[in-house]
Amino acid sequence: MYIYLCVRDGVGNIYRRRAKVFTLAMIIYIDYKALQKREKFMKKPKSDALWKKAHERNAKRVFNLMVELEGLWVKLGQYLSSRADVLPSAFISILKQLQDSLPPRPFEEFCHTIEKELGKSRKELFLDFDENPLATASIAQVHRATLIDGQKAVVKVQHEDIKNSCGRI
Repeated sequence: MYIYLCVRDGVGNIYRRRAKVFTLAMIIYIDYKALQKREKFMKKPKSDALWKKAHERNAKRVFNLMVELEGLWVKLGQYLSSRADVLPSAFISILKQLQDSLPPRPFEEFCHTIEKELGKSRKELFLDFDENPLATASIAQVHRATLIDGQKAVVKVQHEDIKNSCGRI
């Protein structure tokens, strides 16, 4: 059996998200510009090490923001992680983490979505429910469960703040 739930509301505050992206872009720009200015007074080996650290630092910043903003941002990070021809290796290695897995959402959020969409609590719908996700992706999370009638199921629930208009069970 395949169960798929989607939430139809909750994109979040678009202006807050844009401000976060813009703020991070400015932080990264200033970081690289400052390094560029300091580089003029350094020897090559020291300069190379500082650039490598700057790339790692900024890649972590981008990664953290993409995980926070989720959805399309994670998809963008996954794409960028495949562009070794465009980005420094530090970005590639850090953004590749978006390919494998994302941090799981809180189980309470998952249960809230089920109750909101189906009008019943998790305990009314399932005999057993594994709190540890099988997988967490950019738009949904998957858990093993046993339905009330004893049938084994995999339950995939879209994250609360991902906008979509689907809804099949």
